[in-house]
Amino acid sequence: MSSTPAAAVAIIRVSEPIDSFLLLRRTTNPHDPWSGHFSFPGGRCEPEDRHLLATCIRETHEETGICLSKELVQAELTAAYAGSRTDSRILVQPYLFQLQTRPKLKLDPREIQSYRWLDATMFQNRALHVKAEVLPDHYFPALPLDDYYLWGFTYRLISEVLAAEEIYN
Repeated sequence: MSSTPAAAVAIIRVSEPIDSFLLLRRTTNPHDPWSGHFSFPGGRCEPEDRHLLATCIRETHEETGICLSKELVQAELTAAYAGSRTDSRILVQPYLFQLQTRPKLKLDPREIQSYRWLDATMFQNRALHVKAEVLPDHYFPALPLDDYYLWGFTYRLISEVLAAEEIYN
């Protein structure tokens, strides 16, 4: 397995109107192992991408219409594997972007069915978290949202961002 990330995601955090993270709900697609899940904008590196940050910025714009730039990067997190419980395991480079306010979104319906802003305070309320059976006979820490759960890679990254913040505050 390669130790070079093959994909990148944008963790987009805004300050106003409340401290929150952008979550996308992936469109249902039988060829997508993350079909219907909550995710961050992002995707696989393409030959035209000069580097993974370029991948992240391109994919975010394609999926959401949001124009990011390297100046908005607050942190480059440690690359981590997504899809550990599927046959689609991939090393992903996460970037944390900090924006003042919520940007307007223009979703690509081929990839994204909806979005929501996750209140950081809500995520930090551990009483709202559950162990959910999101795969047959596999239980994961999760946060119930709408009609599904935030779990797995996306859940883990939000946990890491907020835990690191607690350490430095």
